[in-house]
Amino acid sequence: MGIPMVCRASTLGTLLVAAVACSSTSPSGFPPSAGAGSGSSHGSGPAGGAGTLGNGVGNGNNGIGFIGSSAANGGGTGPSDGGDSDALAPGDLPDPNCPAGVHTTVSGVVYDPSFQDPLYNITVFAPKSATLPALPKGASCLSCDALYPPFYGSAVTDATGHFTVSNVPPGTKVPIVVQTGKWRKEFLIPTVTKCVDNPQPDKSLRLPKNAIHGDGDLPDIAISTGKSDSLECLLLRIGVDADEWMGGPGTAGHIHIFFGNGANTATMSAPPSYQTLWDKQADLMLYDVTLLSCEGGETQDGPNGPLLAADQQALLDYANAGGRVFASHFHYAWFNTGPWTAFNLATWYRNQNALGDGMSFPGDVYTTQLNGGPFPEGVALEQWLGVVNALTNNQLPIYYARHNSDLLPPRGPMVTPSQPWIVLDNSVTVMVPDGVPAANAAQYFSVDTPITMPQKCGRVVYSDLHVSGGGGATEVGIPYFLPDYPELTSSTTGGTVPGTCAMHPLTPQEKALEFMIFDLSSCLIPIGQTAKPPKGPA
Repeated sequence: MGIPMVCRASTLGTLLVAAVACSSTSPSGFPPSAGAGSGSSHGSGPAGGAGTLGNGVGNGNNGIGFIGSSAANGGGTGPSDGGDSDALAPGDLPDPNCPAGVHTTVSGVVYDPSFQDPLYNITVFAPKSATLPALPKGASCLSCDALYPPFYGSAVTDATGHFTVSNVPPGTKVPIVVQTGKWRKEFLIPTVTKCVDNPQPDKSLRLPKNAIHGDGDLPDIAISTGKSDSLECLLLRIGVDADEWMGGPGTAGHIHIFFGNGANTATMSAPPSYQTLWDKQADLMLYDVTLLSCEGGETQDGPNGPLLAADQQALLDYANAGGRVFASHFHYAWFNTGPWTAFNLATWYRNQNALGDGMSFPGDVYTTQLNGGPFPEGVALEQWLGVVNALTNNQLPIYYARHNSDLLPPRGPMVTPSQPWIVLDNSVTVMVPDGVPAANAAQYFSVDTPITMPQKCGRVVYSDLHVSGGGGATEVGIPYFLPDYPELTSSTTGGTVPGTCAMHPLTPQEKALEFMIFDLSSCLIPIGQTAKPPKGPA
């Protein structure tokens, strides 16, 4: 049976009004979810739930109600935590409702917005107030703990998406929040019984689909389109609602589309990337994550020719200030010249350097640092890809593989701040560019920023594999490798996002990118450290 949403408000004064409108408090001490809402709210879904004082939608969700987004409808991704979180593990804090050593817990699995895949490193907590504070907008270097309100207990999901939160207050209609960075959604647990575990039904907890219609909070993500890849369609397949797409900057949505040079994807009056996205740091700072789709050639400053040093500096300054960047293939042009060259990110090779489209090459998840130290996130990625059935013989099958960067010896830099995540297996015998083995070539690697500072808050991921071959590209005989725009006959004509994006299940390498996108959106886990629950505000 569905549970209506609780009454909510964005300030203390309106919270008191809401409490009156909703009658008495629930047994858990939170405002009750029964009772009529007012304002612009509405109810829908199996529960037919009453709305809130604000923008919210009722939803049955297998017996778990949920609460809509914060009044400020904040977006963006979380800042770094600097690796200093020392939140107590479950059982370290006594539960005031239970005998010594016994706890009231809630457990379950958190999924992506489409309920396709369980997710790693999602924070789950029991807030002390059902009214969540608004999230800040734009990229920043704020402490990760600043994103979380006071809570009773918290946990992070493992590689299977599973969590157990301790010290949850017993009662009815108890709020539980799932959050990574500024993806945030609040649920109501119908009943929490004290001093035992309270497992939640499978596929009842997920990240939000939208913020503009009250499903929760989303990051502001900028996507620059490109004719050789279609990153702009992936978030739709992950489950974000099409209503969140908009052209360029603004508040009408959280997925902001920009027209990359040479892009084949016609969008809703999307402005050129070189004029309104990477032209200066201030424009980039509006977005917590920036995704740069391969443009089919080295990234250009529009009709002005190659990228300017000023463009490259703007991206570096953005990353140093907490921005998160995903750059695909030919976007190596950001890093192989200009200010980024001071950091020896990789050994770079120019041009397309395709290994052979239409066939797959085995990729290995890199589970240690280059110096042999531990890399827990790499271990989690390998485990997670197995959980979501993306591996074949414990390897990721990679289509549209390229060889534009090396990190591993002997061809990689002698010293580099970069961390490989996925590399081509050493059994690959292709030589590309001419005379250079593609074996061990980096397919995903990251670098945390500011590179020269001990405290990190940004991250850049470079990908040398394509999610797709372009808007209309497909490969004969590969049934799951489908075009992003089915009506197109080639990758050189236009499609429209989001209306004509293909809605097919995620391919194995799309799942690998899904992991990377949520990692980019999360509080930064410094390389070599494990995911930890937040401490909460001081």
